[in-house]
Amino acid sequence: MRATRSVTKDPMDILRPLHRATGPICALLLLAGCATGPDFKRPALPASAGYLDPALQLHPSDAGTDIVQRVMEGAPVESRWWQAFGSPALDELVEEGLRASPTLEAAEATLREARHTYEAHAGSTRYPQANANLSGERKSVNNAAMGQTGGDNTFNLYSASVNVRYDFDLFRGNRRALEALAAQADYRRFQLEGARLTLAANVIATAIAQARLSEQIEVTERILNAQAEQLALTRRRLELGSASDVDVLALQTQMEQTRAGIPALRNGRDQASHLLAMLIGQTPSATNIPPFTLTDFTLPSTLPLQVPSELIRRRPDIRVSEALLQAACAEHGVAVSKLYPQISLSADVGAQALTMDKLFNPASLIWSLGG
Repeated sequence: MRATRSVTKDPMDILRPLHRATGPICALLLLAGCATGPDFKRPALPASAGYLDPALQLHPSDAGTDIVQRVMEGAPVESRWWQAFGSPALDELVEEGLRASPTLEAAEATLREARHTYEAHAGSTRYPQANANLSGERKSVNNAAMGQTGGDNTFNLYSASVNVRYDFDLFRGNRRALEALAAQADYRRFQLEGARLTLAANVIATAIAQARLSEQIEVTERILNAQAEQLALTRRRLELGSASDVDVLALQTQMEQTRAGIPALRNGRDQASHLLAMLIGQTPSATNIPPFTLTDFTLPSTLPLQVPSELIRRRPDIRVSEALLQAACAEHGVAVSKLYPQISLSADVGAQALTMDKLFNPASLIWSLGG
């Protein structure tokens, strides 16, 4: 409903319709106590305090190393956990990847978009919306078209107005919509955290694979040299009559098989180097990728062990699913709230006059109320 008129009576006349509507409004406010669920409830955490049967114990492998690894229950997991490998070159490579990865840049941009969407929607639903307008027009009216005399009438029309509008969130529809947008922002944030962890893990795994392949190439080349020496000795024995052609051919076949495996190992090492460049946002032709060896890494002496419930709270992939569940519950609440009346009030106060000096004359005031 909407009413529009010029002000010719006591200004208290404007408030009388609102006074008569106080009763229905109070009744609707009481109805607003009904929650538009379902409200989000975080899934229960695992009740187990460990991963294994109490009778079993963890025995980290320390064979072939100078470091004895120990498991410490309840020890915190460091955010920069890759520093436990003790390789400054690896630390620098991971940090470079976290700074320059296009994947992380895209995830950060998506997170900013989700946060700005929430802030924009919050500002437009939590508070009344006010608009001001000031305009001037040059108009011409044909009086004959309205059955009046005088012919054409040309005049100026000046207008000034202020509009205020507010949507009552009686049944929590707007609040549930904001909850859904906040959950979407959390979803994007946890996705970014997961992308960071995945990138760091991929960089470290690829660097270790590069070091392993380099070690394999070095060992294979030593084996090839030893086989070549053994083949030379066998050929000398053949000349002296203490070996046969079969022995020579067998050793030659074995040596060529070893030689044939080296190109595949080198190809794998080159692929690992190219992948490292791609992970840190560079092209495969980058020359600043360090060549890692297994001696560049040390095993951490302490391995943190968290209870299942604490670990679940730290995993971004699980928190991503929880955020999506919360957003779904909130969107369900929005749908339920639309089954109830949607109430909004608006008020316009302004003035219209044929000359600018009379624009703010009380006689030119116009107003309207609508709900």
